[in-house]
Amino acid sequence: MLKQHTSAEKKLRFAIDLTWVRHGIVGGTESFVCNLMEGFQECLIKDPGKTEILMLASKDNYDVFRKYASPRCIKILKCNVLSADQKKRLLWQNLKMGKMLKKLDVSLLLEPVYSKPFLGMDGICCVTVIHDLQAWLFPEYFSKKRVAWMKCCWRNSVRTSAKLVAISDYTKQSILERIPCPKDRICVIYNPIVMNNHVSEEGVLKQYGMKTKQYYYTVSSQVPHKNLGTLLRAMGILKKKHSPAMLPLILSGVGNGVTGELQQILKEEMLEDDVIFTGFIADEVRNTLYRNSKAFLFPSIFEGFGMPPLEAMALQVPVLTTQCASFREVTGGLVNYIKEPKDPEEWAERLEQELKIPEERDAEELLDRYDKCRIAAQYLVLMEQTAAES
Repeated sequence: MLKQHTSAEKKLRFAIDLTWVRHGIVGGTESFVCNLMEGFQECLIKDPGKTEILMLASKDNYDVFRKYASPRCIKILKCNVLSADQKKRLLWQNLKMGKMLKKLDVSLLLEPVYSKPFLGMDGICCVTVIHDLQAWLFPEYFSKKRVAWMKCCWRNSVRTSAKLVAISDYTKQSILERIPCPKDRICVIYNPIVMNNHVSEEGVLKQYGMKTKQYYYTVSSQVPHKNLGTLLRAMGILKKKHSPAMLPLILSGVGNGVTGELQQILKEEMLEDDVIFTGFIADEVRNTLYRNSKAFLFPSIFEGFGMPPLEAMALQVPVLTTQCASFREVTGGLVNYIKEPKDPEEWAERLEQELKIPEERDAEELLDRYDKCRIAAQYLVLMEQTAAES
């Protein structure tokens, strides 16, 4: 159990490394850290005297995070590094970040992704967040060199971090099964969900040529475990039988256009005019597309957490997803699930059925678990514990 901090304890002071965030490219991890910063803001506005947070931003993402430098106990520092130049960034993190933190008299660091520095961190306690072990579980998606590097980073983070955060019980178990780690060093803190921004529905829908409840929506990258090919095959089945359940699909996510196998499936199923790829879009636009869709479809077979189904649930949109990995844990068994995730026939059949929406009370109770201030408070308690134990 994480203890609650008391007024008698000294001020908590820590840095959070944001130099790795390539805006519009890293997808869910960017959403996670932005939501977390919103949570920190809300917590510290209520109680600003006990904590000081220093955001370490890169030259090319400073403007993304500058808005979180409020209240005054949250500060931002523009570091002399580019998030886009990954090799130079890694060198900077390992050769210069630790020295900079020591000059600033900061001895506690929150690393929101797996890449805790290997070097220069003597005297600095680190709390590292591990979202998933994707390259370990799906090595076929990566080069051998990339897989080896990722495994090395995960092992380093587990071995040298003072504390570890897994974003779901599923992720925690995945770590414990593969990397030796004392159970008391790793805790589960779920991702915060923020759904408070919308824009003109008419303008957004007009932009994509859609009408309310006349399209499906999904948020996904195009890596194989996202299983988009199965969803497109299901749409092809519906189109061939002229089913009224056949509606256009809007797909948002990192990258633009469609590549590889998906392009071939679109051609085979004659869906080129039925699928719209938006690329990366602002949260306000994304939320409007969620809210006006007939259903949110999430065919992925692997996620460490899986924020999009919860975001759709928060806007009272029916969700159809799989039972793989963390999904049932995170969605609380409240949405619609596919038994055989790679069976397009089952997907097509379910789309022709009425999809349930969770009872409002049940949904609110579940979503309260992911409230940004609640999650941020859990991180603050963990950082305070780590500081005390060091």
